[in-house]
Amino acid sequence: MKKLISILIIVVIAFACDDRLDELNTDKKNPAQVPASSLFSNGLKNSFDILNSIDVNENVFNLYIQYFTTTTYPEETRYNLTSRTIPENFWFAIYVDALADLNEAKKLINVDLESEPPNAAELNNQLALITFLEAFMYSTLVDVFGNVPYTEALNPDNITPAYDDAESIYDDLVARIDAALNSLDMSEPAFGPNQDILYHDDLSLWVKFANTLKFRMGMRLADYNSTKSQSWVNSALAGGVFESNADNAALSYQSIAPNTNPVYVDLVLSGRQDFILAETIGNRLNELRDPRITAYVTPVAFAYKTDENSVKLDSTITNSTGYYIVWEAVDGTDSLTWRNGTFTVRAADADKNPRVFKGGKIGANNSYVIHAKVGPALYANPSLPGTIMSYAEVEFLMAECVERGGYNVTGTAEEHYNAGILASFNQWGVDGYDDYIMQPNVAYNTAAGDWKNKIGRQLWLSQYDMGVEAWNSWKRLDHDAPYPLDGDTEVTIPYRFTYPLIEDQLNGVNVTAASNAIGGDEKYTKIFWDVN
Repeated sequence: MKKLISILIIVVIAFACDDRLDELNTDKKNPAQVPASSLFSNGLKNSFDILNSIDVNENVFNLYIQYFTTTTYPEETRYNLTSRTIPENFWFAIYVDALADLNEAKKLINVDLESEPPNAAELNNQLALITFLEAFMYSTLVDVFGNVPYTEALNPDNITPAYDDAESIYDDLVARIDAALNSLDMSEPAFGPNQDILYHDDLSLWVKFANTLKFRMGMRLADYNSTKSQSWVNSALAGGVFESNADNAALSYQSIAPNTNPVYVDLVLSGRQDFILAETIGNRLNELRDPRITAYVTPVAFAYKTDENSVKLDSTITNSTGYYIVWEAVDGTDSLTWRNGTFTVRAADADKNPRVFKGGKIGANNSYVIHAKVGPALYANPSLPGTIMSYAEVEFLMAECVERGGYNVTGTAEEHYNAGILASFNQWGVDGYDDYIMQPNVAYNTAAGDWKNKIGRQLWLSQYDMGVEAWNSWKRLDHDAPYPLDGDTEVTIPYRFTYPLIEDQLNGVNVTAASNAIGGDEKYTKIFWDVN
């Protein structure tokens, strides 16, 4: 099924030199007729797979936003985009693995509609769901690359598609979302509960998905075009956005390969030891006494000082911001203590298995053994839902709306900020919210920084393992959570992916035009909405 489709898209996207040319072995004279519903399911799953992947060959955003760092191969954490052709792989995954299937499903449905069938309302509902998902993926391409093929994309008769203006794509996507929302017949089904593997044909949840995406896109424009931002956001809020974690765009995976969460694939099934906790988020969770640390992180054994015979010694630690120590009780249960300033970990307590949440440095070779690892919520659960949009994000965006003004949001910024934190705690199954928000460095009125830093910091903590969106939120808010490479203030997180090298070779005229239009094909060229 996918092989024939991929051949066409390879030609369109001008990836004729890609190693997927083995797909030319497909028998074109007898192609399989794949139902639109199966194409939709496949496109939906592939969309979630690429956005939740931590494969360093295509999705490095959990590294960029400093949730994880690497051990043996630090190039990706030093923002090298070319050694693994990362932009090409990410581009290909979205166009070929996701959008191609959705586009083919749309074609088949439109053919069926030409005969004016009795189930036309059902088919139109299917087209609406495809539109919502296409809008999500095309907006992702814009947020990552800037100008991209859109109006001429996925057309096998055009092997050199033009690159559309990024803002124009945004405008058209929102117009298409609105049209699709208006076309829905809530009394009719769409793909059915089995083929709709996200919301199981609950159209009310798809309406919230579409409006929440529109809300997100509107807030992208807040610094760039406040009038348009307010119009989109207020329309989305009136239409209904996520109201609880039950609404989250979170795809449930299975416990058996090949349908496990892609994070589990890279952390466990690969058998590799490439990822550890980044000290950036580790330090932040420690200093804020954030109980989500137990879900996000697997602690590592405390490194005692030793004598010449390797006998453990009492070890005095000085720490100005504080960090957790995990102790094991006689019954095997763990308890957390938090220490600040100067304190001593006694050698006599070694039998209590003291452990700490120590992360590794960004942009450096790190030992897998002596650093904390990704938490059990990720590595121990192959069926963990992969989330691309959450209720917590909605609440933080509402807090931002209150601070900015001009948006139809009731309540205070503090109330929405607290609701965002609570939603994150509940999403990860973590207790301790009430004590957490009472801390001066967490409470909205006393936490450090302006509102962009307060909201941005907690949004970043809530979007753990949602690397693409966490990176986009950082670009937009410029909050202080991540920081430059150790000792090198000039090497900072990129603002975009450069265009695929093979696109430059095979569609060079249009790539050059796009590069000129956005201000240069550089990783530090900002996306149109990122004006501060």
